[in-house]
Amino acid sequence: MTSRQSEPLPPDLIAPYWMEGDDRGILLLHGFAGTPPEMRPLAEELGRRRFTVYAPLLAGHGTSPEELEKTGHRDWIRSANEALDQLHTRCRLVGVAGQSMGATIALHLAATRPELRAVVSQAGFLQLRDWRVRLLPVVQYLVRWDTPSDEVDLYDQEAVHELYSCGRRPTRAIAELARLGRLVGRELPAVFRPILVLQGGRDSIVDPANADRIIGQVSSEVRALRLFPRSGHGISVDVDRQEVATTAADWLQRYVR
Repeated sequence: MTSRQSEPLPPDLIAPYWMEGDDRGILLLHGFAGTPPEMRPLAEELGRRRFTVYAPLLAGHGTSPEELEKTGHRDWIRSANEALDQLHTRCRLVGVAGQSMGATIALHLAATRPELRAVVSQAGFLQLRDWRVRLLPVVQYLVRWDTPSDEVDLYDQEAVHELYSCGRRPTRAIAELARLGRLVGRELPAVFRPILVLQGGRDSIVDPANADRIIGQVSSEVRALRLFPRSGHGISVDVDRQEVATTAADWLQRYVR
């Protein structure tokens, strides 16, 4: 989830992007109602290390709230799988990293795609913090749109300008987001690859307890958790962005080989 409210979204800024490198490929997945630019700091760090990087636009995203409303977690997962297939045609070795919903989908890929060498979860979730999520099975039929607060949890308030998201989010899609978290929660024991979990301490959307649950329930022998106390939910662009990117890239460089 992101907090920049801009509608319509600028096509030139939110387009998917490739960075050509060697035969090591990393798939970068953005968050709910988000777009590929939020993964740019990590993409650039990986590019400096000669990785091939692909940051796709997931189904229903980067268009309009009405288009997002037509999609669900199966569509988002399908588009992530298709993007991984594209990356794998170019690269012999592949890994995945994601932000928020993208991190949760990355965990799903790690549980279901054995060719992945490593995974990085940034602000990934199994359960959203907002208590209203429990009411979504009913609310989605009564209230069509959710409008996020103008308040952001970022330490670096200016970083919000690097997040591009529509000002309305379909409650139906938020209900699908909750379903995704429940699905991945059941899949965690099937994750065996090296996993790094990064979490912001100021996160108002994902309770940091999600990070403990993720790291505690995977089957990976190699696992690590790093908390960034100053960072909010948009950990990829917040005050610790470079350290987050370097930490993630170090992990991927160590295990995608």
